Amino acid sequence: MPKLFKIPSNMMIFLCSGLLFLLPGGVLGQTAPVPVRDPNAVALASRALQALVGGTMLQDITLQANATYIAGSDQEVGPATLVAMGNQQSRVTLNLTSGQRQEIRRGIAGVWVGADGAAHTTLSHNSFVDAAWFYPAFTLAALASDPTLAITLVGQEVHAGEPVYHLVLYRVVSRKDPKVVALIERISAMHLYLDATTLRPAALDFNIHPDQNTSVDIPIEIGYGAYQSFNGVLVPMRIQKYIQNTLTLDLTVAKVAVNSGVPAVAFVLPAVPAGGVQ
Repeated sequence: MPKLFKIPSNMMIFLCSGLLFLLPGGVLGQTAPVPVRDPNAVALASRALQALVGGTMLQDITLQANATYIAGSDQEVGPATLVAMGNQQSRVTLNLTSGQRQEIRRGIAGVWVGADGAAHTTLSHNSFVDAAWFYPAFTLAALASDPTLAITLVGQEVHAGEPVYHLVLYRVVSRKDPKVVALIERISAMHLYLDATTLRPAALDFNIHPDQNTSVDIPIEIGYGAYQSFNGVLVPMRIQKYIQNTLTLDLTVAKVAVNSGVPAVAFVLPAVPAGGVQ
């Protein structure tokens, strides 16, 4: 679990053996189950993506923001930079009062760096959800290129007091063991709530899990608001991250760069010393 965010000490997360071998690219030699693609959900996702980016072919995005980080009674502030290339690569940097914190994702591989400068491996079973959690247009766009991504429409409901459409996206990979297939579907599930009028993403919910018990859910919610247009691309200028219903990270975006040509080296994972898996 990246230490950008604090979780209870009895839920420290370590490497879950076996999950590193669940990369979709490593299992496609087997007969793959066909991901469910609800036509109504696909159509709604397509309309939502169109509402966000129009005709822009989105490659990368960089957000410069003012951040407030909250962990219990501790509250720190400082500038933040959030960079994503597609839905599988991201880098979040918080320059806070106590020091710099980083979270880098590349597929299901990831590293987080605490304020002390020490690098730690992010557990793979907490990395099946999309890396670009701060800009969900990449999640919607991935439906066109990721054959393992399934999508269903739960329906129209009320979320946080507002009418929304509730979509669920998850990954379906080929494994001989149906229990493993079911596990990946569950730990990769992302609940995307679209404003019923504008179709702009209002919230994204997913779970992370302790190291030795993936059946225990630690709920995460990302809230999006105050959208503004940048060269025809809508971007939420307020992004809030909640862990177990408690606000942990509050971002006010000040500057946006779309398709600026972010280099792949931006997502290179730093080396993690032995014993740095948490």
